[in-house]
Amino acid sequence: MSGPLNLGETVLSAQTSEPEWVRNETSFTDIEEFLGNPVKYTLSQVGTLDDFDLRVRFLTSESSGQVIEELKAHLNQVLGLKDNLPLFYQMFTNEKEPLSRTFSMLRGLRLMRGTNLYESLISSILSQNNSARLWNRTVRLLMRYYGEKVNFPDGTAAYLFPEPETIAKVTTRELRARTSMGYRAKPVVQVSRLIVKDAFRLKELSRCSYEEAMKILLDLPGVGPKVADCFLLYGVGKLEAAPVDVWIHRIVSRLYFTGRKISLVRTARFLRDRFGHWAGYAQLYLFDYARRTAANV
Repeated sequence: MSGPLNLGETVLSAQTSEPEWVRNETSFTDIEEFLGNPVKYTLSQVGTLDDFDLRVRFLTSESSGQVIEELKAHLNQVLGLKDNLPLFYQMFTNEKEPLSRTFSMLRGLRLMRGTNLYESLISSILSQNNSARLWNRTVRLLMRYYGEKVNFPDGTAAYLFPEPETIAKVTTRELRARTSMGYRAKPVVQVSRLIVKDAFRLKELSRCSYEEAMKILLDLPGVGPKVADCFLLYGVGKLEAAPVDVWIHRIVSRLYFTGRKISLVRTARFLRDRFGHWAGYAQLYLFDYARRTAANV
């Protein structure tokens, strides 16, 4: 662990490529598969942002020893616990750097990453021109109708994210009717079929440069620059990716271009050029800052 953590801000940032964890006051619950075994875990933070413990409770039918190690590795990845936040703050703490004004307000905010590439890609497609609340609802319906149902020892049940083989067999009309995903149903089915046919290999993207991965993704149906950047940042974990939506577009224009109109493409390029490896984190902090100061954006 390197630096502070604000678990609540991180999980509720609306910036992720997997369904939002279920909140119960100050704790958060999610379902994950480890080596084919579903695990339900609940996470809470105790202490301060800088001096804290993460308390984890989990349910599974497998041996707890194996689950503990898998769960530790999962949380390190999904919550970005090894990201060097002190270095990020240090590099851009400067009175002439507008980003630095977000640090005190959002201290401990970390960048969440998905752990299932297919789930991350489909979620990114569904987030296009959609609010976090609506695309999360759509993903939950997708899981309910097409995902495997699992039962836990406490009597609760949940649905896993469906496999591409399942969605590849579904018609666009059926998917649209059951999940209310509208026009996004067509590219969801098309991309799933490409994966099943091995015409598109998700795992190869992590070995590509940012530019190479972007070029590959833009050839997919339903994937434009914003969706591709979302997936590359929150799914593949390429921290130089910087998705640009209306909030980022406005805040970058206001803070860095004195309100002048700039294109979405130029905004994304500006973030990558200015912040390099930390562009994704800069985007995350600016996004949350923009939402909090909406009256001034």
